[in-house]
Amino acid sequence: MKVFFQATFKENDEYINLYQKIYEELAHEGYQHVDNDVVATGQKELYQSLNKGDVKTNIALYERKTHAIQNADICIFEATTAGLGLGFLIEKALGLSKPTIVLYLHNVPPVLLTGVQSEKLILKSYDEKNLKRVLKEALSSARERRDKRFNFFLSPKLLDYLEETSKKEDVTKSKLIRDMIVEHMRKDSS
Repeated sequence: MKVFFQATFKENDEYINLYQKIYEELAHEGYQHVDNDVVATGQKELYQSLNKGDVKTNIALYERKTHAIQNADICIFEATTAGLGLGFLIEKALGLSKPTIVLYLHNVPPVLLTGVQSEKLILKSYDEKNLKRVLKEALSSARERRDKRFNFFLSPKLLDYLEETSKKEDVTKSKLIRDMIVEHMRKDSS
């Protein structure tokens, strides 16, 4: 199973050892990383160059990160230190319906994320002593929340409607179908 792991780099020196432990524990549990920026050497230099405004570097980073999120089965973020970039990537993962684990130290949850209403979001407090246990529990929960794939056939008329509506609402066809099913479930439970 593939995972995307990311953390904020602005406090990298203070937390790099924790990031490394999380990264290694994921590999130890048998997960394949789709990105290694969080533990790669030279990241401080990369982010300093990004702040210089080199548009090509910024575009390449954006494309690499979004591609990695798309390829991951589960996304994991260490959010002890807040960052807009990290928040953007978390929102991107949730928007792609990826089970998304957000870890944070000291029982101080990321304020804005506590307001997110998503069945895909898993917020977990941890410390160095319980990291392995918390990570295992969160990964187990994330595996259960993964979308299940199935195929079915549609008539050309239904497919045309689905394509037109998804374009008009600027959502994927899958999201449109999921939303219709959820709406139907709400009506049935009323």
